[in-house]
Amino acid sequence: MQMPAHTLSSRPWPSIFPRWLFPFVASIALLIAAGCESDKKSLGSGHDFGDNDENLVLAMGDSITKGGFSGGTSWPTRFAARTGKSTINDGIAGATSGVGASRIQDLLARRKPGFVIIFYGANDAIRSVNVERTAANIDAMIGAALDNGSIPVVATVLPMAEARSVFNGNVEAINLRIREIAKARRVKVVDLNRAVGDTPEEFYTDGLHLNNRGEDLVALEFADLF
Repeated sequence: MQMPAHTLSSRPWPSIFPRWLFPFVASIALLIAAGCESDKKSLGSGHDFGDNDENLVLAMGDSITKGGFSGGTSWPTRFAARTGKSTINDGIAGATSGVGASRIQDLLARRKPGFVIIFYGANDAIRSVNVERTAANIDAMIGAALDNGSIPVVATVLPMAEARSVFNGNVEAINLRIREIAKARRVKVVDLNRAVGDTPEEFYTDGLHLNNRGEDLVALEFADLF
């Protein structure tokens, strides 16, 4: 015979687990939960960096990475402050993914970074560079970092606003390929496009370059991995 619901809910506490023990059990559970949180592994934990500097991050990108359009500090500088990682800002105004692909081997050899952030695509979208060429360049950069023993992190292209919003079709096509490449390569992707949501204009000075709020957002999105 099935017991009524109210009877089940009012059953006495089991004699093998007296009520006075409950506060202690609850405290132990909280300590275990806190321990699990503190045991969360950071990016690169257990990785063999070889002769690369595991505390050095190379941030490669265009004018969005170069920053300073809001009169404040760039996102790589803010990222460094949040993570404690030494960070090289290799943002070059007007750079496409092709520029990044042509530079990465030399930078890896000279700088020996433990991590490489790859953040290109805005200028490819504006210039209507063939999507597969952009994808090949980004894939090549990821491959170069992996071959060097560095850990690559790739970002999606930010959506554009105001007059530049006409290029968002190209942005979406590039981002689709970036996500596919990151999945195939099994590398971390920071989806900045999704992070800004449906109101990207709130994060820009001119529909493309970051304001203070945008610099903070991008820095935080990358820092969360570390």
